[in-house]
Amino acid sequence: MNKRKKKLIPYLFISPFFILYAIFGLYPALAGVLTSFQTKTGSFTAENYQVVFTDDRFWKAISNAFTYMLGSIFIILPVALLAALMLNSKFMGKKSGFVSTVFFVPNVTSVIVVGIVFKLILRTNNGMINTALQAIGLTDRPIKFLSDPMWAIPSILLIGCWRYFGINSLYFLSGLQAIPSELGEAARIDGAGRWKEFWYITLPLLKPIMTYIVFVAITGSFAMFGEVLTLVQNGSAVGSRDSMLFPIIYLYNTMFKNNQINCAAAMGYVLAVILVVITTVQRYLFREKE
Repeated sequence: MNKRKKKLIPYLFISPFFILYAIFGLYPALAGVLTSFQTKTGSFTAENYQVVFTDDRFWKAISNAFTYMLGSIFIILPVALLAALMLNSKFMGKKSGFVSTVFFVPNVTSVIVVGIVFKLILRTNNGMINTALQAIGLTDRPIKFLSDPMWAIPSILLIGCWRYFGINSLYFLSGLQAIPSELGEAARIDGAGRWKEFWYITLPLLKPIMTYIVFVAITGSFAMFGEVLTLVQNGSAVGSRDSMLFPIIYLYNTMFKNNQINCAAAMGYVLAVILVVITTVQRYLFREKE
């Protein structure tokens, strides 16, 4: 076997990945760009993007996703971090393995099952939460979690907290266990309290894992679909005054229900650009300083 054939052998082994990526990744992406600039008659125009940029419902969906994203970052992730600190404490001991397994269960539960169960929990009449609140006298009237726009995002955040705080706490736990214990011992010898040890040692060393978790929270917020789809009565899955309208749901309705494929393609690429901007800002904020 000559040298030229020997050099080609490694490329032959890795070629299946690139062939499959070209067919199922690169080609659909390029075809989607062309589709977003086409009309139903096949002519090329930027009209689809003009429609998207002037569509109030699309920006309402972006606003809902952004609100949920902030809730995920500032509510769900701190709860997950507290749970990880609890699991990593000496108090938990051998029980941490069992508790970690319990925390992981919601993440592998079917999205549709989660939506149906929480629909029963959050419903206005005879819902578990409303029944409990009325039983202890905190409210006279049942709260319309799924129909009142004020309670729409908090209701979805409740589902997100139950479903994702467990897996996020395990991510944080892996980061905590990777921190050398000698650093904390040295800090305590120097007179640092628990708070200073957490703020100046633990939190900075958790930055890499936190960068990943925040990135997943951002992309997951804009990809919300299954949970919301099962919460509302109608098939449009938008809630009262579009309070539960999310970008992927609106894109789905535009493409498959309204049969506006070109506009949906443009919508997808606008959403992709928005995500790139947000994640770029996130990477800048979480960058390692000199």
